[in-house]
Amino acid sequence: MAGPKSQSERAGARSSIRHMTSITTPLDAPRQDPRTRERATAHLLAVTSVVEGGFGLALLVAPVWVARVLAGVHASPELASVLRVAGGIALTIAAWCALGRLSETGPPRSRPLDLVPGLVVYNGCAVAVIADALLRGVRAPLLGPALAVHSALLVWCIVCLAREHTARALARRYD
Repeated sequence: MAGPKSQSERAGARSSIRHMTSITTPLDAPRQDPRTRERATAHLLAVTSVVEGGFGLALLVAPVWVARVLAGVHASPELASVLRVAGGIALTIAAWCALGRLSETGPPRSRPLDLVPGLVVYNGCAVAVIADALLRGVRAPLLGPALAVHSALLVWCIVCLAREHTARALARRYD
């Protein structure tokens, strides 16, 4: 029984070996369709862009009204200025998501999934801050719905990341 003699022969022999779940059965894990993963991420970015864009625009145009409806407080001129800055930040997030949505056909490192970890941090912080406000007894008409929206977006982001992680792990296994 002579084995491969050169390194290139050994590499070729290794690449033909299939992963096994047992001694007799090859691993037949179903591969995820990359278009499904990309569509889920694209939809996430589109929804986030619309939600954050609308909220950012409202904060820029009518910060006093948003403060009253969202947090139940009357905004001072100082608070209105801070809320306008927050509106600019929300519009920035919306723009990033819209551009990420448009770049989904780009090279692998510019794919929209690269924005999702940042959205996890943002939505996680938003959920924590809003939940803290509700636990402290702040009563405002839109805090509950804001918590629900950010929680749903957070779960959606995590699902997109998990799908991509699984797909990359399977791709590495078969490469």
